[in-house]
Parts: sequence; structure tokens; C-alpha cells
Amino acid sequence: MIVALAAQGAMADAMTAADIKRCKAMQATLAPKAAEIEEMKAKRDELAVVVETRGEAWEDAETLRLASAGHAAKADEAKQAYEAGKKQLMQSEQALQATVRQLNQDIAAYNQTCSTEE
Repeated sequence: MIVALAAQGAMADAMTAADIKRCKAMQATLAPKAAEIEEMKAKRDELAVVVETRGEAWEDAETLRLASAGHAAKADEAKQAYEAGKKQLMQSEQALQATVRQLNQDIAAYNQTCSTEE
């Protein structure tokens, strides 16, 4: 255990000014990325509510589909709006997950190269 602590201390001492600058730059990006993720999650959650509402509207319109050609057209429009919203929600979710993965990789890289345990 003492050897491990000495090695970590030596590693911290072995960091060059360029390493320290790089670590500070890496650290400075973590909080903005986390904030971006929170913003993306909020937008995704809002979009999920919109999609839910559109889905309910489509279901309601679908029950009247056979009543007339006008009702059928409204049901088709409602379905298109719902499908478009689902697509947008899926894209939003994929972007969010990609951003989360990137942040996790950045944190792991920072911890591996810059973090010192004492």
C-alpha cells in the first residue's frame, strides 16, 4: 500500500506543465457537458409529453376513422404527427445517449490520466 501511494505521488510529481494544462482543460469541459446533458434530458422529457399527447389524439381520431372521409383524413394527419414526433423523440434520445457516453469516456480519461488518489 505504501508503495502504491509513493508511486501515485511520484506520478503527480512527474506530470509536466503541459500535462497539468491538459488536465485543467479536460476538467473545464466536464461541467458544461454535464449541463448540456441536463438540458438535453429536459428537452427529451418535454418531447415525450408531446408525443404522448399526439398518440392520444391519434387514438381518438382513429376511433372515428370509419365515420367519414373527413374523419379518416384527420386520423391520417394525427398518425403522421404522432409518427413524426416519435421519430424526433428517438433522435433526441439517441443524441442524449451519445452525449452521455462521451461524457463518461471523458471522465474515465480524466480519472485515468489526471486524477491522483492520496
